[in-house]
Amino acid sequence: MVLSVAKYLIASLLSFMAIGVHAESAQKLGSPLAVLDALQNRQGDVVLALIDSPADQSNPLKNLQGFLSVYSLELNGVDLGEVRRNDVLQVRPRLGLNKLTVRDAFRDAAQVELNFPAMRSAGVSTAIVEIQTSRQFTWIRALPLSGRDVRAIHDALNRSQHGGMDRVIDLIRSRGNEPPPSQRKNINWSGGRSNFEETDDESDSEPVISKSVSSGSSKTTPTDSAVSTTIARDAESDKVAEPSSEPTEKKSSVNISADRRSYY
Repeated sequence: MVLSVAKYLIASLLSFMAIGVHAESAQKLGSPLAVLDALQNRQGDVVLALIDSPADQSNPLKNLQGFLSVYSLELNGVDLGEVRRNDVLQVRPRLGLNKLTVRDAFRDAAQVELNFPAMRSAGVSTAIVEIQTSRQFTWIRALPLSGRDVRAIHDALNRSQHGGMDRVIDLIRSRGNEPPPSQRKNINWSGGRSNFEETDDESDSEPVISKSVSSGSSKTTPTDSAVSTTIARDAESDKVAEPSSEPTEKKSSVNISADRRSYY
């Protein structure tokens, strides 16, 4: 059992190194820009996107097995080569119903035949067909996207080509419904900002003292408090100085009278 699993893993790794598209009528798309160019063509081509089914995506074991799976594709009797999950191909179908055969690259007995229509003609936009892959071949399906979904994917890629092929797969899976980019929440500083601006303007237009006098408010400015403090200190010094003059005069008069008595 262990030996068979090891052989399977070795064969999978070797197949990844030798994987490729053989037919001239098929081209592997490896970047969002390449997918965008394919969607802008108007020759009736079809983009095949191999995406795991939701059941395989939610199962960790099947998800790992899907990563190791290799499929052999045949379109209308033409060998397209070997592909794996999340590969995207641009193919040239025939007008009408097309037959796509999907085989397991390691087990020829495991295969399934899928059908999808195509309007192969000049002036026809490129279509997209999602191939839902699975470890159980009976679950593999071909899901053609509507023209509206294809336009939504085209517009999303035309806006930006970031995210690599993972974003392309997500766009095809979600039918072009991409959440908007997260925007930084702007803090509303309007109230405080307006107050600051108003204070700055008023302070530049007129002095603080004249503003307080004209408004008639009871609040005192730092200049008023400083002036009042100085006046209060002068008043207190005058009050302290006045009583000290009286004893001096009395003392001098006493001394004079004493001198006069001594003289007489």
